[in-house]
Amino acid sequence: MAKNNFRIDGEISSYTAWAVKQFLRDNKGKAVTVTMASYGGDVASAVRISHAFAEHGDVTLIHDSYNASAATWLFGAKNIKMYSDCMLYIHCSSKDYYYWQNMNAEELKALGVQQKEDIKQLENVDRIIARKYADRSNGKYTADDMLQLMKAHPWITADQCLEYGFIDEIISEKMPSKPSNSMQAGFRNCAIPLPEGVAFQDERSFLQKLADLFTANSNFNNNITTVMNKKYVTVNSLVNVEGLEEKDGKVVLTTAQMQVIEDALVEKNGKIENHGNLETELADVKNQKQEAEGLLTSASNALDAISDDVKKETGILNKIKKIKEVLDKIPAKSPATNPAGNDVDPFADCRKDPINNYLDE
Repeated sequence: MAKNNFRIDGEISSYTAWAVKQFLRDNKGKAVTVTMASYGGDVASAVRISHAFAEHGDVTLIHDSYNASAATWLFGAKNIKMYSDCMLYIHCSSKDYYYWQNMNAEELKALGVQQKEDIKQLENVDRIIARKYADRSNGKYTADDMLQLMKAHPWITADQCLEYGFIDEIISEKMPSKPSNSMQAGFRNCAIPLPEGVAFQDERSFLQKLADLFTANSNFNNNITTVMNKKYVTVNSLVNVEGLEEKDGKVVLTTAQMQVIEDALVEKNGKIENHGNLETELADVKNQKQEAEGLLTSASNALDAISDDVKKETGILNKIKKIKEVLDKIPAKSPATNPAGNDVDPFADCRKDPINNYLDE
């Protein structure tokens, strides 16, 4: 490959950004061509690459594969071309939420989790990228238009890319080879759906192909294509799997997974059914409150009948306190006297020790 040509394959990472900047530094002041076959990657690294393209000033970017995500908006290039039989996949940004899955802002909201900071961060990144797409369209589309397109996460053809302004030119020549299976694996690892009607290059060995041939003709897997369906985010999270096994358009669930779903539905239905019971209980509580208020009113009226001073007080406790003050002013009863008129000795019971008094022995 000529010195002024550079190729980006696979994931866009910090190393990719470093390699691109090194290549551009070595070719400062020269026209260069960067050919890309990438399923995207790190947003920050893609931003660095796009800025490096713009700073160099004479970069031609060529899409020669089914590129996706951060690989679709490196608009710092002076010219962007695309082969007629290739496509671009655009979508909203996402981040690792579970160890086995990436989620965008809408998927986090649908999951019902409280991740406000993550959602806000993803939405901010989405708006930045939507603005990049809108600016590249030269006023034909707004950032809101592009954001809606990103939420639809489509694969778009070369003609559509030209219409949106994402590319400047379509190269009509056909590619010499089909996209590799490594690209297909990269798409699946990033939860990016494969473009429909695209035949990927078969890179399996002869022994792998032979083993697949026997498997395809066995009684167990005859004409059955199995994939992992990751669309059902909430259900996948509920049964704690990366994706549901899908065969010939049918999702396969184990009995244990069905039991988890059954228990969740029973719990949910129970909460709905209890809603009516709660209303009945609330009505009972309201009636009991009214009865208690009636008893308090009757008690207050009874206390008011004792005296005008009590009636002037507000509240049951204040009325009882007033009555206690009146009762405390009543003098205590005087000690009793004996028939002879002599005072009773209040200490008679302790003047003589019943145990140690020897005179009683």
